[in-house]
Amino acid sequence: MPIRWRSTIATPGFILPIWAWAASALGGVLSTPYPSMVAGEHRAGYGVRPLFTVGESIRGYRLPGRLDGMAAFELDATTTRIFVSHELQDAEGYSYTTVDVPALTGARVSFLDVDRRTRAIVDAGLAYRRIRDRQGRRVVDPAQINEDAQAMHGFDRFCSAQGYVSGQYRFVDDIFFTCEEASALSGHPHGGSIWALDIRRAEIWALPRLGRGAWENVAALDTPNRRYVAMLLGDDRGGAPLYLWVGLKDGKGTGTFPDRNGLSYGGLYVWRSYTGDLDPDAFNGTGAVREGEFVPIAVRDPAQADSLGYDAEGYLDDYTLRDAADSLGAFSFSRPEDLHTNPDLGTQAVLASTGLGSVYPSDDWGTIYLVDMEMGIGDSLHIEATISILHDSDDFGDHGIRSPDNLTWAEDGYIYVQEDRSTQIDSFGEETGIEASVWRLDPVTGDHLRVAVVDRAVVAPAGSTDADSSTIGAWESSGIIDVSRNFDTARGELLLLGTVQAHTVNDSLIGGGGDLVESGQIYFVNRWDRIATE
Repeated sequence: MPIRWRSTIATPGFILPIWAWAASALGGVLSTPYPSMVAGEHRAGYGVRPLFTVGESIRGYRLPGRLDGMAAFELDATTTRIFVSHELQDAEGYSYTTVDVPALTGARVSFLDVDRRTRAIVDAGLAYRRIRDRQGRRVVDPAQINEDAQAMHGFDRFCSAQGYVSGQYRFVDDIFFTCEEASALSGHPHGGSIWALDIRRAEIWALPRLGRGAWENVAALDTPNRRYVAMLLGDDRGGAPLYLWVGLKDGKGTGTFPDRNGLSYGGLYVWRSYTGDLDPDAFNGTGAVREGEFVPIAVRDPAQADSLGYDAEGYLDDYTLRDAADSLGAFSFSRPEDLHTNPDLGTQAVLASTGLGSVYPSDDWGTIYLVDMEMGIGDSLHIEATISILHDSDDFGDHGIRSPDNLTWAEDGYIYVQEDRSTQIDSFGEETGIEASVWRLDPVTGDHLRVAVVDRAVVAPAGSTDADSSTIGAWESSGIIDVSRNFDTARGELLLLGTVQAHTVNDSLIGGGGDLVESGQIYFVNRWDRIATE
């Protein structure tokens, strides 16, 4: 039940009830003392307050940088647990331990426990105690993760993330999905895996049946049959298709965490247009629509095990899988990024493609798509999808939503989109001089409004420097989620959570690639129906 507050105080970029702001100093761990690396657009009614800055220690735990995908869960009546992925390469970051492995570097998932009322951090730590490899075995050797016999190298570039509670989208357990954005074309032996964290057991599992990819994120969908789960998958490589996983719960009958949640037995599909359009040079422009279908694609061929383009079990490497999709006539997106399901219609999702002008000149600034699914799951499986362009950024250039990357479809009905400079033909920020921003997009009218902007003047922690302060877009905002239901909010208040990746701040307390890697922040964004403005 939302709490109704009457008295408020305006802090820099954020509106909080007087008593709640004061209460943050009464117990637990204070929120970061540094200013926010993101500034809210107050005239649009949005404020920002930082929660955490890389370099700070919480009960002895130091979160590394390159903060990315997040999800929030209720820990108890007074505490929200936030999971956050770190997009570190497999050799980066200080080493950590699990119950079975004495030392691992690379990407990881941390948790932050935050008081629902005061919005202050009370605890933090590593999110998992045990790891299960692609064969379901307990990981006792880093080579089971890195697949390259490296002594300490662990996960490679956990990117965006999604979290679902038991019963949501037909999942049995509370799950946090995080994805390796790694490719065999850029140094990984075979391409990244999608991983699922069993939150109750603090155990993270590889999901090999979902295929190899430079995975960005997943978006679960409602299915017409309670025995099945379905998820759209985003592969962050130029020319990648839109994948769909359909899984049968308890399909193998093993009772394992992946099996009971429909993540071990099922099939992968790719979308192709009925018109035969193959890429954004043929399908572009705000308001354009294409109908199409998802067709099955094989992720494994045991007869090809250990041959070029396949792993030791015959799973196709990420580029081999994309080549197979091309042979099926799948539509190639410029560079698929984040996805999120419509909270009011579980068969509809939004997809960002950040643009790749050197290959697809019609899609240099990126595109935001609406994916409208129609699934028939039973004795026969037929899945259609209509894809519409909500926002073709090339229609607006430097004055629209540029290089769309992470996004969330919030419960206020709007889609919130974060920018990550990726243009190759035009220059990001050259006309406007505006840094990477957070936008609000109306999926019905297409209206878009800038709600927050990265503030490069805030360089933290103390003593650190910005090695590339003159380049617009060198930092990015990422990981945005709607946490309005996870905290005590006022009537009409929207509460979002996002991260900053300060890519060019690596010195001082950060300690470079062998320690915290780079600076960054986690921050709140809020809006009230009657929010004060400056």
